[in-house]
Amino acid sequence: MEINSESLRFILGIKLKQFRQEKGLSLKDLSGKTGLSVSYLSEIEKGKKYPKPEKIILLAHGLGRSFDELVSLQLEDDNNPVTALLNSPVFNEFPLQQFGITLTDIFDLVTNTPSKAGAFVRTLLEIGRNYDMEVEHFLLASLRSYQKMHMNYFEELEEAASDFRGEYQDKLAQNQNKSGITKEFLEEVLEQRFNVKVIYEDLSGQPGLESLRSIWVDGPVEKVVVNAKLTNQQRTFALAREIGYRYMNLKDRPATSSWMKVESFDMVYNNFKVSYFAGAVILPESLLKPELTELLGQERWDSDRFVAMMNQYNATPEMFLHRLSQLIPHIFKLKRLHYLRLQNEGGVDSFHLTKELNTTNIFVPRGIGPNEHHCRRWVSISLLHELGEQQKQGKQPNVLVAAQRSKFMASGEEFFNIAIARPLSLDNLNSGMTLGFQIDEPFKSKVKFWNDPEVPQMNVNETCERCPLGELDGQPKCESRIAPPSILQRRDSQKQREANLKSFIAAHQRS
Repeated sequence: MEINSESLRFILGIKLKQFRQEKGLSLKDLSGKTGLSVSYLSEIEKGKKYPKPEKIILLAHGLGRSFDELVSLQLEDDNNPVTALLNSPVFNEFPLQQFGITLTDIFDLVTNTPSKAGAFVRTLLEIGRNYDMEVEHFLLASLRSYQKMHMNYFEELEEAASDFRGEYQDKLAQNQNKSGITKEFLEEVLEQRFNVKVIYEDLSGQPGLESLRSIWVDGPVEKVVVNAKLTNQQRTFALAREIGYRYMNLKDRPATSSWMKVESFDMVYNNFKVSYFAGAVILPESLLKPELTELLGQERWDSDRFVAMMNQYNATPEMFLHRLSQLIPHIFKLKRLHYLRLQNEGGVDSFHLTKELNTTNIFVPRGIGPNEHHCRRWVSISLLHELGEQQKQGKQPNVLVAAQRSKFMASGEEFFNIAIARPLSLDNLNSGMTLGFQIDEPFKSKVKFWNDPEVPQMNVNETCERCPLGELDGQPKCESRIAPPSILQRRDSQKQREANLKSFIAAHQRS
């Protein structure tokens, strides 16, 4: 356990309250025995104060305990899980402060209901062990939760990007593309303003480093080595991220992009901040807002128009669609959405979820078991299948775009999904992204094409293992099913057993 003043106050407070209650003493009683004020004792028990040695001696005498028992870091048996939690790297790394939680809040839970808190802590640790959860899983999950809390829109990062663009307004106006951001402009800023040398290098000959997008090299001559196999748009994003670290003065950072190792929440959060900054610099809200207003005001969904809008900017399709997940909820107050990114090898019917943001409780993509199969009716998976087929025929499409109204069979809730699929420049993979909005009254009032009859409608589910389609009389067969509904069957079997038990008990009660 990392011993710091907060941990010491935390443990002493737990012990003081526990020993006092074991003796049947109130705070007033203990005050009378020690000469310490009730308010001071309360501050100690709340973990806000750590008394001087002479006062700890008074407490020990008043409680009938030894000095060593009070100051020892060892907790009683019922509270041992708390020690385990304090020793846990997950607990030490988890960004409690980002969620407005202090160690005192944890302390209050433990001291007010120690047995229940102990069981809760044991549960957390058991889950971590059983599911082999590593610190990075918790840190990345906490970042997703933090994004949801802010509806994936961060005003301070938008302002930083706007300020940066404002400093170079005249120069950006001279460039060709819509936002004015080019790779060459960013190279110049890094080298002239921040004294960073930009190098493009083929990493295919470096074992284990082939898929990295960039590597930061600190030293007398600071360098950014960018993978030469990246597209021009990807290079632009990588350089904008590097500017973000320096422009926002963020010191705690990984050496690589993509991740090699997640080490702290500050590193995770700073990595997120520079990615957000880069997206906002390349795809500024001021330019996108009127275009999105016009797009959503159309009576019909138009994939060609969507692609034309996307192609105006020096951005990848992933960056563009993800940027919409930040701006649309903020500008149009459409807050019930999901963003998914899947990857697979071309032509291979296996998909890996690489990014997810979900502000609804309709389905939980990251709650899907490792052996389950994503619903093949999802529009992004359909596009990836189509992309793979075209690649088998020797075609090399740059990007495929489609829309779908997807109705989840379990809940009956419906989403309007916009999906993009494209080949990646690294790893011989294809990427499929979906941005979906729940079709509720706010969505219907803001998006005129929500009921476009040309947009296909599809019943979907989370996975084949959970899906009832084709399993009940009168239902059409699912032509995309690749696994039996084993989880659904287990749940239905359990429900039937519970119903049979209820009937059995009722029959005996009547007789």
